[in-house]
Amino acid sequence: MDKIKAFKLRNPDALIQTLGRRLRLQRLAQGMTQQELAERAGVSLSTLKLMEQQGKGSMQRLAKVAVVLGLDGDLRSLFTGQRCYESTEAVERAKRKRAPQRNTRKAIPNPLAQQVAEHLAGDKITERQRGTR
Repeated sequence: MDKIKAFKLRNPDALIQTLGRRLRLQRLAQGMTQQELAERAGVSLSTLKLMEQQGKGSMQRLAKVAVVLGLDGDLRSLFTGQRCYESTEAVERAKRKRAPQRNTRKAIPNPLAQQVAEHLAGDKITERQRGTR
């Protein structure tokens, strides 16, 4: 998709007009007239025409038309992957960031370093033992 077309789809007016055209194409692909679809969806013919031509209509009417066209699964997955919140307070709590935790992991023991440490510890013990005699 070229950048200009992608930008136009990000424009809300262009987006709803595109959705209206897609509804029309789906209706035609299924061999339905506007009158037929309007009746089956329980919306007026003028409402369906506005949806198809200008992208105008409520979400409720869009959902009704989508169900009749068998596109309701697409609407259900419209915002999947997005985090849902119970309230605006939950959204605000999610924005808060905690300070980074300190790295409390212990270093992986290095066998050579461990041998050197044991050797040095052994030298200290012998020095102590020598001093106490």
